[in-house]
Parts: sequence; C-alpha cells; structure tokens
Amino acid sequence: MKSVTLVLASLLVASFFFLGPATAQEQVPTALQIVNRRMDFYNQHNFDEFIKLYADDVKIYTYPDKLLGIGKENITSIFKPKFSGRSIQVEIISQMNNGSHVINHELVTEEASETKYVSIYEVRDGLITSVRFVRDY
Repeated sequence: MKSVTLVLASLLVASFFFLGPATAQEQVPTALQIVNRRMDFYNQHNFDEFIKLYADDVKIYTYPDKLLGIGKENITSIFKPKFSGRSIQVEIISQMNNGSHVINHELVTEEASETKYVSIYEVRDGLITSVRFVRDY
C-alpha cells in the first residue's frame, strides 16, 4: 500500500512540474496575444473569429477621445463588407505593449490605397474593450 501511495504521489508531483498546476479556468491570453490574433483574423478575412475578440460594448475612438461608435454592431458594419470583399490587409510596422494596452503602428491597404494608423488597443479579460485610432487625414 505504501508503494502505491508513493507512486501516485510521485506521478502527481511529476505532472505538476510538466503540466503546471491545475486551474479551474483556462489562462486568459495576454493583451498582445489578443491583438495579434485580431491582426491574423483581419488578414485572413475571418470575420467570425475576428469579432469574437471584441467586448460587446467596445468603444472606438479617434484619438484622443472623439467617440466614433460603441458595440460590436458598429465594428460589424465597418469590417464585414470589407472582409467579404477581401479588399483589406494590415501590416504591423511596429508594436509595443504595456499590460492591458497594445500600441501598433499599422499600414492598412485597401484596394491599392494605403493608410498609416497608430492604433491603441485596450484589452480586459481577454477581449478588446476600446480602440483609439491616430491617423492623418
């Protein structure tokens, strides 16, 4: 009986080191991981996965605080037609993050027209809760 207990205890300790501690919840992806997934789905024109990365009440701003829209419906109206037409791509020129914020310098190409943006994403609980776009007009 002692040897069975010792074997089971050894297996438990080994699984902890190799698999990590068991948690009740999956680990939430970092803000940088969420924003980079967004970019991947953007370039794949995969709207269904793209929209899942946003909070239901996401707020979209022109920097610093001009509110352009609230909610996934707003994002859907902008991006779904572009994704359907496969007319848009984004390239990350540079990127940095600090905790729940990710700042991208992006080059967006749509039907041969290029626009540079600085985009500031705020991510909470694995979802994008706000985006601020800085761009020249």
